[in-house]
Amino acid sequence: MQLFKTHIIHPHTHVPLIVYYNQSEGFVSFERDEKVLKAIYNVKRDLALNKQFQESLRRATQLCETQYPLDTLKQAEQFLKKLGIEEQSIKFQKVLLH
Repeated sequence: MQLFKTHIIHPHTHVPLIVYYNQSEGFVSFERDEKVLKAIYNVKRDLALNKQFQESLRRATQLCETQYPLDTLKQAEQFLKKLGIEEQSIKFQKVLLH
């Protein structure tokens, strides 16, 4: 399996996400970046109680429930740009699987 990942902040919800591109299967998927969320909560404790941010987390969870079919890593990068992610923020790295 050829798997790549990058870390982003969603431009509309401001939720930290991990984006995976599975080159073997040809799809992009999203996952909430729980480590970054935990760090944010430690610094800004009131964010956990903020209703607007919690709604953003809910919407991000819905985004994470779908896989988006794309044929190439370049298409994955273009897809993220269309979502509003700045090009310099998209840095896919190959994931080594054991």
